[in-house]
Amino acid sequence: MCDKHWTDDELIARLYDVRAENEHLAKCASCSQRLNAIRARYKQRPPLQIEVTPEYLTAQRRLIRARIGKKRRVLPRILVPVFVTLLLATVIIVYKPASVAPPPKAPISDSEFFDDVYSKISDPLPSSAGPIRALFEEKK
Repeated sequence: MCDKHWTDDELIARLYDVRAENEHLAKCASCSQRLNAIRARYKQRPPLQIEVTPEYLTAQRRLIRARIGKKRRVLPRILVPVFVTLLLATVIIVYKPASVAPPPKAPISDSEFFDDVYSKISDPLPSSAGPIRALFEEKK
């Protein structure tokens, strides 16, 4: 007996002769019972209410050919994305959020200003090296 049972899709494929029959259905009672239940339900289905006559099929073909022969209007399909894009661009350009003014800085004295400038000039390393330098400094 095979370890893997057939799924419902595989059993339905077997019902319609899409899947080839193999020895699994002969050996596995569970799968063959499920297939017989599906066959019984298939036989109980109501018959189709529509009668397919050659005239009906001919009319369907005429309708299909008429729809194929019609010229398709491409303009609305192109205009919708274009208008949406223009509207979005307009909204983005026109909408400007209120800018928040930065708080005014407190005035500093000349001596503080020159001390700050001197400390930056006297340091041989750029200010971006500060975090790296802090890694190598010993803590007291």
